[in-house]
Amino acid sequence: MMYAEKRREIEIEVYTDTHLITGRLATKEARLSDTLNYELPHLLVLSEATSRSLERPEESPTQAGFIHIDTMAIAFTSPLSPEPALEERQQTRAFEYVEKERHEALVKVLPFRFEGHLHLPKGNDVERSLWDLTPAFVPLSDAMVTINDQPEVAWQKEVVILNRRKAQIMLPKQGIDDSEP
Repeated sequence: MMYAEKRREIEIEVYTDTHLITGRLATKEARLSDTLNYELPHLLVLSEATSRSLERPEESPTQAGFIHIDTMAIAFTSPLSPEPALEERQQTRAFEYVEKERHEALVKVLPFRFEGHLHLPKGNDVERSLWDLTPAFVPLSDAMVTINDQPEVAWQKEVVILNRRKAQIMLPKQGIDDSEP
């Protein structure tokens, strides 16, 4: 007898370098980052979707029943629905949870700049931990997001999921000159 996997829908926003796309994503994973890294590593399908141009914000958004997004095109994404509590997530992927500590970081995924907290294994060397990170999509909490050529356009997000494959800089914030673009 076959059993259907329990799926839930979450509302998310996806930023590419040119568009903001919002919609609903069906997933079996507890966290959006797990969906991107393990369940849907190549293609997201959002239903009840809206796409807005970042380059031409005066244009009307496009509404669609669904939109396919190649994950390589994603700069970052963020859940708009609350994610399950830590205890529930640990039941899903218990082997992946280790005690972590927060590290301030500055990350650039053009055309965006992020300041926030990476959560890396406790007690490990930060540089080594960044080198050893294998997921393509990495959460950054308490994130301040700015657009590089528009520093006056900034917003705060509880969590953003960054596409490491597109990240140009991912450094511990200590010692970074914030005056650099």
